[in-house]
Amino acid sequence: MSKVVLGVDPGYRNLGLAVVQLSGNPKILWSDSISVGTHEHGMSFSKVLVPKLEQLDIHFGINSIAMETPPFIQRQIKTSALLWAVGSIIFTWGHMQGKERKHCSPIAIKRGVSKVLGIPWNRKFIPKKNQVKEVVQKVFGSAPRTSHENDAVLAALLLYSKLIDG
Repeated sequence: MSKVVLGVDPGYRNLGLAVVQLSGNPKILWSDSISVGTHEHGMSFSKVLVPKLEQLDIHFGINSIAMETPPFIQRQIKTSALLWAVGSIIFTWGHMQGKERKHCSPIAIKRGVSKVLGIPWNRKFIPKKNQVKEVVQKVFGSAPRTSHENDAVLAALLLYSKLIDG
């Protein structure tokens, strides 16, 4: 059976999604950075998000979901809440569909980038967008167009493959 993972970089204005095949010859099957809502209509995410998840599942046969844990942004409570709402919708959809679900901290993502690039790890290391893209290119030979898509691919790699150990 093919291991097909939906990678997620949480967001409501810039939600990174990537469908990655991790068995056999690993490859990125699809990726996009989409807007699923606004501050004014934050809880209407499901109108856009659930149909998109259904469409991706029908087309690619998703087995699992890998998501970077949404951050908590100080002094931006509403933004933080909306990021968590999007992540909750995705994980709830996955649960209802019987998909395996895992999440990783932003620090795990940073460690993975550090390891692949041979940079000594420290907690102050913040990978730049081009470094994340470089890691994805090393593994797949190419990378999606946006940093949000690359973050989604990296979450799938870290949580469901041995290609990168975070």
